[in-house]
Amino acid sequence: MYEVTLEETWDLFGSYLDGSRSALVCAVSESSLSARARSALESSLEALGYGRESCAYATLDAEIDSAALFLLLEGIDPLCLIATDETAARALGKTYRCHVEPMMASRAFGRTVVAFRNFDTMLDDAQSKQTAWALLKKLPRLGAH
Repeated sequence: MYEVTLEETWDLFGSYLDGSRSALVCAVSESSLSARARSALESSLEALGYGRESCAYATLDAEIDSAALFLLLEGIDPLCLIATDETAARALGKTYRCHVEPMMASRAFGRTVVAFRNFDTMLDDAQSKQTAWALLKKLPRLGAH
């Protein structure tokens, strides 16, 4: 069904990817996320039932066009996507030909997408952290009965 397998995806796009190779979630960012932001995402995903190491991290680069980003994301085949900043939200919208609005949950190619203006800076104060958590809770919960 897909042009590349999971292993081929990591071979092809490994310089743009890190995190879990068998990711349930992929966080897409303009630049590498801080350790603080990754830890916050991992904790949030664990609380939602995905597990602590369930996220792959894709970093955008001028070399990745929409077709390549599509191939990368479909090769990983996550259940959900997180755009950690506005640049990533625009890139996902262009890639999947839909509108991905920052600070909203939406759908792209059958997946739930949550998009932030800047996830990392939202961790600076308690109120913004709560706003980020509220948005992350729009991802489907795993293991819920």
